[in-house]
Order: sequence, then C-alpha cells, then structure tokens
Amino acid sequence: MRDDCRKVLEQIELYLDGELDPALGAEVAEHLSGCGPCASHSEFQRRLKDLLREKCGCDEVPAGLLERIRAIYAELAP
Repeated sequence: MRDDCRKVLEQIELYLDGELDPALGAEVAEHLSGCGPCASHSEFQRRLKDLLREKCGCDEVPAGLLERIRAIYAELAP
C-alpha cells in the first residue's frame, strides 16, 4: 500500500463524518477522486456506517464494534 493511500485511509472515518479540517478534507477528497482502491474502501465504510445507523437506531457505532470490523477488514484487504 502506498504511503499516500495509508494516510488517507487513516483519516477516512473523520472524512466521512465531516470532522476533518477543511484543507485536509479537500486533500482526502482529491485523493479519492483519483484512487480507485481508496474510493472503494471509502464507499464500503460509508455504506457500513449507514447500515449500522439504520440497524442500531443510533448515531454512533457501539464501543469496540468499529475496531472489530476494522480488524476483520484488515485481514481481508490485500
């Protein structure tokens, strides 16, 4: 994995939640527009967040769940 991709994916949760500094958010958006693998990961995370909100009936992911999902995803990712 490239360093720029790693940096983007480390920030993806904050980006999707609109919690990044605007300048950094713009950098992430620019990277996602030109990097298919990162854009796919971002879309997966966005859909997962939407599904969790829908099924949990809450705005926040239960403690520990996101880390467990990330661990499983990390095992599956190339």
